[in-house]
Amino acid sequence: MIDYLKYAGILLGLVIIQKTLIGFIDVTEYRITPDIVIIGLVYVGIKRGKIIGGISGFLSGIVLDIFSFSFIGLMALAKTVSGFVSGYFHNELKMERYLNTYRFIVIVSFCSLVNNFLYYYIYFQGTSLEMSDMVLRYVVPTTVYTALFSVFPVLFARKRRFSR
Repeated sequence: MIDYLKYAGILLGLVIIQKTLIGFIDVTEYRITPDIVIIGLVYVGIKRGKIIGGISGFLSGIVLDIFSFSFIGLMALAKTVSGFVSGYFHNELKMERYLNTYRFIVIVSFCSLVNNFLYYYIYFQGTSLEMSDMVLRYVVPTTVYTALFSVFPVLFARKRRFSR
């Protein structure tokens, strides 16, 4: 139970940082920002599996939806799916390898791609924006920016492992 409260606290902290501070480091004219909540969801999904990853994704997504005053449930759907997908990498024997190496960055990139594609595909339904423009303007830049930010947990984990 303590682990679940710890994960909830970490995700809530990431949601607060996402909605307050991350907007200051946006890039391009489309205001692309990294999605640090995905990084936390991937961590939870790898540590606890598909169900906990999906539940964590839903809860963090619904909180993001409430804070953003946009389509209620859209971010919850996208985060649920990406949290569930990250749970496929849950493996007790490979967990350390997934969390402390470049593989974590690859997993975050994949889950971020799933999250962003699903979110923006639904968000831009009914507009004149073509699928290729959506992918090139929003999905790919957000995924790459999030992948760049996922380097930091790997570096901190390596530093902590070598300092022991």
